Amino acid sequence: MVRRSTFRLLRPRAIHSGLAVCLALFIASSCGRKAPAPEKSGPQQDFEILFRRMQAAWNQIFTTDGAGEYLMARLELFSGEKETPCGKVSGGIHYCPENRVVSVGRDWLEGAQAPEPEVRAYLLARTLARHVQHQLAIDERVEKAIAANPRQKEDLLRKREFQADCFVGLWRRNHEQPEPAPDALKQAMRLAAAQGREELLSSTLEERLRWFGRGLQANEIAACNVFAEPK
Repeated sequence: MVRRSTFRLLRPRAIHSGLAVCLALFIASSCGRKAPAPEKSGPQQDFEILFRRMQAAWNQIFTTDGAGEYLMARLELFSGEKETPCGKVSGGIHYCPENRVVSVGRDWLEGAQAPEPEVRAYLLARTLARHVQHQLAIDERVEKAIAANPRQKEDLLRKREFQADCFVGLWRRNHEQPEPAPDALKQAMRLAAAQGREELLSSTLEERLRWFGRGLQANEIAACNVFAEPK
């Protein structure tokens, strides 16, 4: 667990990229520097490779930023339903901080209703962003702040979601850009909301894109300190 105070990180840097830049720079399915492809490729193998690349990127970010040890998450695939320390899950992608496991339904990867690769990539990046927030003790601090002042709950939860999108941008900064998918980011955010995987509350798509853009222009975790922003 990182010892730095979550709510006393450095002030975020100003950014000059707008909505169009955020969309144009978002990932497509490969999401980075390509390793030699396995002889037998498929959605599951591609997803596992992407998961390892994302973990390696966050390990590098933590090391460069002096944020302490990055504790790797684990990936587990399942069919049907699965019991986790955080409760029963089915389908889709889920993160449980109790055991640092990202659980992914096989049908979500290869079924008839599986989302497009770039959408899966965003949702995986968003899930690992929540893993990073857990490691930085942000969840714990948010819960304590809500307990101290319940009227701030909606604002704090909304800011936590903005920060997760900022972390997606910060991760994405370390990867080469393939051909852009202009609507991929919007589509992924809408799908995440539709699936109920996150607390969107009263946030808007434009606000979330703005925080993604800030992370994309950043080179340190502190740039994503949304809690330092005025309401």
